[in-house]
This record gives sequence, C-alpha cells and structure tokens, in this order.
Amino acid sequence: MSQNMFFAERSPVPPDHVQIESVGVNPLDKRRVDVAVDLTPCLEEVSVEMVILGPDDDELTSILLVHNREWMLDKILHLREDAQPGAHVLHIGVFSEGELVAHAARRFWFVHPGSAED
Repeated sequence: MSQNMFFAERSPVPPDHVQIESVGVNPLDKRRVDVAVDLTPCLEEVSVEMVILGPDDDELTSILLVHNREWMLDKILHLREDAQPGAHVLHIGVFSEGELVAHAARRFWFVHPGSAED
C-alpha cells in the first residue's frame, strides 16, 4: 500500500502539530536494528533524528534525516560495536526549523544465545 493511500483520508498538519504515532524496534543481530516510525502527515519538511543508547547510556548509533517528507520510515540502524545483552533505548526526535516538536523513546532488549536472559 502506498504511503499516499494510507494517509489519503487525513489532512496534513503544520510542523508544530506532528506527532510520532507508532514506533517499532526489532534487533536483527548484534550490530543491526530495524526501526519503523510512523509520523503524522505534515505540510512541510521536518528533520528526524534517531539515537540508540546502550545499557550504560553510551550512544551506539544515530541517524539524522534532514528535509524529510516521508511519514512511514523504516530504517536499519547499524551499531558502532556489538550490542551487549540487556536493555537499550531508542530515542526519536522530530524537528522543525531546529526546534523539537515531538519525541518518543522505546526500550528494547538484546538477548544473545546462551545469555542469562534467555
């Protein structure tokens, strides 16, 4: 289904009314995380930043999408190092003209075979 059909019945909003409507996080392996984010359709471009923090609050990866016009985002984020088992946090920020207009955070876990968290 195309993005335009999905949002056909919804009116786009000004950037300061954009919301993060849903977030999906799926660790694929020790170095890759599949992230899906749905935003409110917007009249103008916005920037979207995604950051993953590890169990010690160290930044493991980040991505900045500038001049973004997509409202259904699906990205594979590549970590700088192998993820440690345990809780991680994905932060998503939506910005318009440098100002934060929406933020969401999702906790997710890396569980490696043979770890105590199996």
